[in-house]
Amino acid sequence: MMLVNFDELLDKILQFLFHQLFEKVINFLSIIFTRFLDFLLNFILRFSKKKKEQETFNVLHQSSNFLIVNKKHDVLLNSNDKSKITVTSQLKKMFPDILSPEISDFFFAHRLDFATSGILCIPLNRKACQEVWENFETKYTKFYFIAIVSGHIESEMEIIDIDIGDDTRYKDTSKKMCSFREKMFCKNARRSITKILVLEKGYFNDRPVTKVLLLPLTANRRHQLRIHCLEIGHAIVGDYTYGKCLSSPRLFLHAFRLVLPTTMENIDLQTDDPFTERKLKYKYKRGMIFNEIPSAFDLIDSF
Repeated sequence: MMLVNFDELLDKILQFLFHQLFEKVINFLSIIFTRFLDFLLNFILRFSKKKKEQETFNVLHQSSNFLIVNKKHDVLLNSNDKSKITVTSQLKKMFPDILSPEISDFFFAHRLDFATSGILCIPLNRKACQEVWENFETKYTKFYFIAIVSGHIESEMEIIDIDIGDDTRYKDTSKKMCSFREKMFCKNARRSITKILVLEKGYFNDRPVTKVLLLPLTANRRHQLRIHCLEIGHAIVGDYTYGKCLSSPRLFLHAFRLVLPTTMENIDLQTDDPFTERKLKYKYKRGMIFNEIPSAFDLIDSF
């Protein structure tokens, strides 16, 4: 009788120890598995973030003559510092054999500032290079920009005709240019013309702003749109170089649409609007609407 009781007791003790051990093993494995998942998730997120940071553009159009991309803001076109991620370095990595043998390096048909986003045209052969250059110089090309400027602009449409030249006061800074109104400091000024059309008035961070469509009528004028907006008293939001304006995460200037007629192909490309309420996380709020895309293109062409 005593033996039976002892066996039962031993069996219960073993069962208890087994359950305790089993629970501890399960808990241990659960902790290990959870930590492994956290590590894996963080690794994927870091890798994805790093890869996203290295992406400087997305492709809009590719042919044997042209590669046209949508450049992100705060990205250099090129740099002597090989460690920096630039549009050129990414082009060489993604398209090592896209250039015609007669072209030794990537050539940009036009420039976009470091802080400016939007359409960037890269000709891929000698004929394309020549035609693009001639078209920009002879005004056959139309290059529309969209921007948000500080304050509410009174005039719905305006033509700004103010010469722009090198600013001799700031040779070693990013503030390179000035208008001819500052004659004492403006060197090598050239005529610069910009059309401006009000799209809508609204508020950014509860401060008055105006969304505008800009059409430069002169090519290869550095910082033309930024200087012209400043000259009419409405600096582009986020332009910390030229204007004391509203705090923002970026320069609100974007190369929006390119119309480029050539003998090889006719290009007419437009990106999405990066300055909508949703994309600006509702820090921007629309107010009165004056002109809508696409009719705004015809209107700005007409005056």
